Amino acid sequence: MAQVSLKNVIKHYDGMQVLHDVSIDVADGEFVALVGPSGCGKSTMLRMIAGLEDINGGTISIAGRVVNDLEPAERDLAMVFQNYALYPHMNVRENMSFSLKVRKAPKAEIDARIAEAAAILGLTDYLDRLPKQLSGGQRQRVAMGRAIVRHPAVFLFDEPLSNLDAALRVQMRAEIRGLHDRLHSTSIFVTHDQVEAMTMADRIVVLRAGRLEQAGAPLELYDKPANVFVAGFIGSPAMNLLKGEALDGTITLGTHVHVPAPAGLDGDIVWGVRPEHLDLVPPGTAGAIGMRVTAVETTGHATLVTGMAGQLVLTALFTDRPNIVRGAEIDLKPRADKQHFFDASTGARCA
Repeated sequence: MAQVSLKNVIKHYDGMQVLHDVSIDVADGEFVALVGPSGCGKSTMLRMIAGLEDINGGTISIAGRVVNDLEPAERDLAMVFQNYALYPHMNVRENMSFSLKVRKAPKAEIDARIAEAAAILGLTDYLDRLPKQLSGGQRQRVAMGRAIVRHPAVFLFDEPLSNLDAALRVQMRAEIRGLHDRLHSTSIFVTHDQVEAMTMADRIVVLRAGRLEQAGAPLELYDKPANVFVAGFIGSPAMNLLKGEALDGTITLGTHVHVPAPAGLDGDIVWGVRPEHLDLVPPGTAGAIGMRVTAVETTGHATLVTGMAGQLVLTALFTDRPNIVRGAEIDLKPRADKQHFFDASTGARCA
């Protein structure tokens, strides 16, 4: 069984702590995405699991075995890097077989594993080509093939799609997830792109400044973020988050915007609503928020409308192509069951 477990993991560089007492359990066969802004520690964590970085505190276990002091080659895992890390003077076959040759695996076994991986990844016709003769997507497949032939217990992916164009990223997302399902492997995937995490992962771990903010299924994080940071990070376009004051059943946002408050909620709060949960309603509708439109962006499948509600900026998302133009005055009503409320001082969810 290929469970991966981090218990109270600490990492520091030159006296600066970059991971703070992080604990994560990845189940056998699970696909977990580590997300967060640049510098949050996600790639450092992956490199510590791989054995490429020392651990300064806590334990890392793979399949129930503590691996803190084991060399990378002893950890039964394979890593796919952002920059492919292919040997430019070796063809595809040689790149994929290199680690097996180092282990002195029999030639028949090497050939069989390469044939199997090439068939899975659609590389059979490219085995004699050099990396420079391949597209970016093909190079990434070779990098994954090099990992597959080792038959590792765990796959580690360090932002493998960030060098690809948008269309190819979408294609490779499906291919990596399909590969995971076909091999019944355990996968840990680092990305700064929360859309990648939402579409690929069984579970998402959100990091900020070396601390774990929330871990859960993609829709769990989307529908019930634990704090303001997760609410703003997960979701594209981002959630509207506005500071306000709750008093006597009403939240005042800015100087004149008012929305109902849940029972018992009082004091300074941050009110949140996702753009798709603001409905366009007729003027004068009770509970609606008036907004002057400052920007309209149409993508074909959706229309993104941004505007000012007094001094507050709001964004709404529509999929029915409403006839809205810049400068228009519109009314938006937040769906009552889709609003989020956070404590203004701690950022923690309060309702």
